[in-house]
Amino acid sequence: MTREEYEEKRRRLEADAADAKAAYNRARALYDGICDELRNLRIDWQEQQKTDRAAEK
Repeated sequence: MTREEYEEKRRRLEADAADAKAAYNRARALYDGICDELRNLRIDWQEQQKTDRAAEK
């Protein structure tokens, strides 16, 4: 492998790594948002069920 080949491959890998990191960060943010929505949905459901049970008494 020549120095030029090494430098070209290193630049390509660094660019790929930067793209992958950006994609990972976007996916992580999306995942965190979905987890928040799931938690809020569960809390809302539990509160609704408590209210419904209290209304039945």
